[in-house]
Amino acid sequence: MTTMKILFVADQLKFGGGERHTVALATGLVRRGHQVALGYLKDSAELAPDLHQGGVAPLLCCHAKDGFDYAAMGRLAALVDQFEPDVMIGTSQYSLMCAAIAGLRARKRPKLVFINHSMGVVKRGGKQRLRFVVYRQFYRMAQCTIYISELQRGFFKALGVSDARSEVVHNGVDLNHFAVARVADQAAAMRREHGFGEHELVIGLCAIFREEKRQVDLLAALARLRAQGVAARVVLVGDGSMRPQIEACIDALGLRDAVLLAGFQQDVRPYIAMCDVMALTSHDENFPIATLEYMALGKPLVASDVGGMREQVEHGVNGLLYPAGDVDALVAALSRFSDEALCAQLGQGALATVRARFDAERMLDRYEAIFQAVAGKLARVGLA
Repeated sequence: MTTMKILFVADQLKFGGGERHTVALATGLVRRGHQVALGYLKDSAELAPDLHQGGVAPLLCCHAKDGFDYAAMGRLAALVDQFEPDVMIGTSQYSLMCAAIAGLRARKRPKLVFINHSMGVVKRGGKQRLRFVVYRQFYRMAQCTIYISELQRGFFKALGVSDARSEVVHNGVDLNHFAVARVADQAAAMRREHGFGEHELVIGLCAIFREEKRQVDLLAALARLRAQGVAARVVLVGDGSMRPQIEACIDALGLRDAVLLAGFQQDVRPYIAMCDVMALTSHDENFPIATLEYMALGKPLVASDVGGMREQVEHGVNGLLYPAGDVDALVAALSRFSDEALCAQLGQGALATVRARFDAERMLDRYEAIFQAVAGKLARVGLA
């Protein structure tokens, strides 16, 4: 293996799916012997300790203000000159633009790769769509664009985005870290602590409290399940701007004793492990990592049929899909998990799927090969 110098550029280091993916990728490449640095544009550094611990260095905040910040571009260009990467990775539209401009300003221009995590930047309309008109010009500057689902690649192709080269690399999860044996005792103790009965159906959802995550759909479904006589409870892990509306919904539906608001948790594993089934109720997703974590812990999944979820979930094999926003269908799917045998069967299917297709090491293999090919470190490489 030929070692590389790799520079990641991120918007910020907050707790989010894209940011966690960047940390896993950067630290994983360090473990494989590569030199990895990271520049983050805005002053949000919650995940910086994970990068330091994982050997990513240097780690630089560019202190960017909103929009185009000439001084921040200069700081990033100085990092490029200092580190002299073989390949530079933009992890969002904004960071791609900044990486491309910094590369042009640097003494030695590195090869550029874009990891595209989102479709929402186009779907949300208004200012986001106007920004996309600008950002898409920088897509063409990347030697390779990496999408995280086939559906996403097709979505951008239909918009007329022309990539010099494109690949699809599905997200992966650390199967050793997300092993149920690591947290089984803690999860059992938490279940007893919160008074969850042995035969109660405990449904979990881990997500930031934002409108598109639609925790309120799950609450509406819970109220209907309980009205039908199903002994069900919900665990919501997360926090965010929608918390007041979610708490109001809980009170309006009379669910205060049936919902555990666990708040933000840096380690979600025991909360997932104490649930019987996990839910994804989002109206907008691409290829979420959280659902892979559920599956790695052997939990069956009820998921809205959005984004690339069909590339994760095979209906009736490792989980159940339902039309996003259809609370009746969500109730029908969740009610099936009163059957403990079905829970076990789909949970085993979920674990088998993750082991076969979504192991983090498999993901790292693909990224490493692509980066080496783009950097010209390999004469020929098979990327399939």
